Amino acid sequence: MPVSKNQDYQYLEAFGRTFCGISRWLDLKDDSEEDTLRDYYRELAVRGIKNGFNSQAKDNFNVQKGIQPLVDAAYLAQGLLKCPRVWELLDDSTKINVINSFFNLRRIKPFGNNWLLFASMIEAFLYQKTGYCDEKRLLNGVFSFIYGFYVGDGLYGDGNDFVLNYYNSYVIHPMLLDILLSIQNVDNDKIKECLDLEMKRYARYVQLLERQIMPDGTMPVYGRTVTCRLGVLHAMAEFVCVADTIPTLSMGQLRTAMTTVLKRQLQEQDFDSQTFLLVGYQGEQLSLAEDYISNGSGYHCATFFLPLGLPPTHPFWTQPDEDWTSRKIYSGGIVEKDVAYIESWSVKGISKRYYYRFINQSSWLKQRLSLIFVIISLITIIGAMSIVYFVILLIRRIIHSWC
Repeated sequence: MPVSKNQDYQYLEAFGRTFCGISRWLDLKDDSEEDTLRDYYRELAVRGIKNGFNSQAKDNFNVQKGIQPLVDAAYLAQGLLKCPRVWELLDDSTKINVINSFFNLRRIKPFGNNWLLFASMIEAFLYQKTGYCDEKRLLNGVFSFIYGFYVGDGLYGDGNDFVLNYYNSYVIHPMLLDILLSIQNVDNDKIKECLDLEMKRYARYVQLLERQIMPDGTMPVYGRTVTCRLGVLHAMAEFVCVADTIPTLSMGQLRTAMTTVLKRQLQEQDFDSQTFLLVGYQGEQLSLAEDYISNGSGYHCATFFLPLGLPPTHPFWTQPDEDWTSRKIYSGGIVEKDVAYIESWSVKGISKRYYYRFINQSSWLKQRLSLIFVIISLITIIGAMSIVYFVILLIRRIIHSWC
């Protein structure tokens, strides 16, 4: 692989994201000729994980230096949760190495944004494989997004601030749902509530994502980390694997749309002479890369291929081709009008929202100002209630005197 300025991280980044993308395909088992190919790649995955977490191997992963390994290990953990078949093929020594490395990632304090879900994903994996986890670290990411960062109509802010980008697809929806699904057997009404909310919000986001696919298979390019290429459809690729139906959308039109995007946006120009992905969105476009981008970052595009893990009998493969929304509209077809997804906020829900936004404030000053605001708000509410009570007493006394 070409060496980038972030070479300390690019190998785990490339492996983790690629494995996450093909994890469902690797876990599929049938009697087809393709299964021979899967056996070969399962063996490669096992060898890669074994060497990657062996400190004596020349091609081991960096899980000790810096904070970026929290991100890259989370994608590997997400893939391992989707592919128990590969996990079972690992020897006990490698399993211990992986688990210990993930335990050690607790040294990294996540930022108050999508990084919270990386920490939660690691803990969800540890809970699944060991029965133990840091419950606070696990649930803080979940509750912060479900209650704190949700801005409406299926969209989450990447932290307290809403910024328009594809992080709802790259990270937030897929990881949030996978975390919740992996801990849904926990006897906790909050988890069930969160899962129900997330499924509804996720379905709406897929609707919005589908409407962004233009008739020629192009998509608007905005926000950061666009060098993830086809990773912009990570959320759609994941949701078709876990949802039976999606309101207003058929599996046939989603497959047709995704196929058109694939043919339009991943071509020979996107690879170097050794078939490694170039950094860019179409071909090599280094000007689009943020400082944290490495040659491994683009392999997030592998998450586009998650539906390859669906059996041939799944509706995603069996439903007939169908034009997607924008192609129907631009060809004069009949399309259902778009309807926003709106949730009503209760007093309890608003208090939860403020609490989780508050605990993830990034600066000391913001925390103190927020605390002052809470105190002033409480004083104002108590004062207003006292005035109302006084007015009621005064009215009662006037009425009593009059009578």
